[in-house]
Amino acid sequence: GLICFLSGCSDHKTKLSLHAALTELEDLEELVRKAPLDSINSVRDRLLEMKKDLVWLGSDSNVVFVRSDALVIEELSKANRYLKDSPNRFAGIFKEIERCKTQVSGLVDVIESGAKLDALGDSIDDVYIKRNAEIELKAVLKLEDVIRETLRLARLGLEADFSSREAIDSLLEVKRGQWARGVVKVGEEI
Repeated sequence: GLICFLSGCSDHKTKLSLHAALTELEDLEELVRKAPLDSINSVRDRLLEMKKDLVWLGSDSNVVFVRSDALVIEELSKANRYLKDSPNRFAGIFKEIERCKTQVSGLVDVIESGAKLDALGDSIDDVYIKRNAEIELKAVLKLEDVIRETLRLARLGLEADFSSREAIDSLLEVKRGQWARGVVKVGEEI
C-alpha cells in the first residue's frame, strides 16, 4: 500500500495508497491504545521516587554505599532511562496520529473532490498531489517506526523493573535502616 506509492505508481494508486495509510493509522492507534500505559506510568513514577530516595539517602553521612549497591542502582537507572520520556512520547504519538489522519484524509478529499486550489490558494495539480502524498506517506512510515521504538523502550523498561524490583526494594530498605540507626545514634548523643 504505502510503499507502492513511494515507488511511483499512478494517480489511482496514489489514492489507494492514501486509503491504505488511513487504515495503517487506525491500526497503529489501536496498537498504541493496547499498550499498558497505566502500568508504564505507574512504574515510571515509582522508579523516579526510588531514584529520589537513593539520592537523598546518598547525601546522608550515616548511609554507606558499597560496590555491589552500584549494580542494583544501575538496574534502577536503566529501567528509569527506558521509561523516563514515556508520557510525553505517547502523548506526542497520539497527536501525530491525529495530525497524519487529518492530512491524509484532507488529501483524499482533495483528490475525490477535484479541487483546484488548496486552503492557502495554491494550485492543485498532479505534481501537488504527488508531492503532498509522498510527504504524508513518509510521515506515516516514520510514525510507525517511532511507535515501534517507543513500545520497545516501554517493554524494556517494564522488563528491567520486573527483574530488579526485589533487589532495588531490598537495597532501599537496608539504606533506610542505616539512615534510621544514624538518626537514633545522633539523638542519643544529644
